[in-house]
Amino acid sequence: MVENYLAAYGIKIFASLIVFITLIVMFIRQSNDRANDDPQAIKNVLNQLESDYEVVTNVMVPGDRGMFDLGHVVVSPYGVFVITVKQTIGKIFGRKGDPEWEVKSGGSRDFIANPLWENRKHVNALEKLIGPAPFISIVVFPRGNLKGEFGTNVIRLGELKNFIAQNKTFNMSMDKRDGILKTLQKSQPKVMG
Repeated sequence: MVENYLAAYGIKIFASLIVFITLIVMFIRQSNDRANDDPQAIKNVLNQLESDYEVVTNVMVPGDRGMFDLGHVVVSPYGVFVITVKQTIGKIFGRKGDPEWEVKSGGSRDFIANPLWENRKHVNALEKLIGPAPFISIVVFPRGNLKGEFGTNVIRLGELKNFIAQNKTFNMSMDKRDGILKTLQKSQPKVMG
């Protein structure tokens, strides 16, 4: 009888411990998602890059049908990194050539336009503004869980710094880099003060 009581009590403690651990894991995930949702999260990662990488934010460039606001462009002698950030939440399924990618979150299912194509439009518009340059396209999902075959340039926020830093082949002169930076800085909205 005492043994049955102790066994039942042990099972209750074990079950409570499992529930407690599950709640902690869920809380940590939600905290990370909230931290990654912060617009400053991308800037924080980019600010950790070495000094030969220059970050330019909120670059306005004319596109085929209006203006594009390029949130983050990183210019270095290794290339021009054009970053598209997607704050999509959930599991993302698709392939890099698909026109749409499926998003499953909770019990719902939705579709988003292929962000690689959006990024390509940004690169094309940028190339019209600054001329030919070694462009490197990056799509970042700070909060999405990538489940498809998107290619190497579709990444999570935690991979962004290493993705950029691994590109260390000189592809342009410092003069060319400085010229691109000046053009991009002129394309930033003026702050009224």
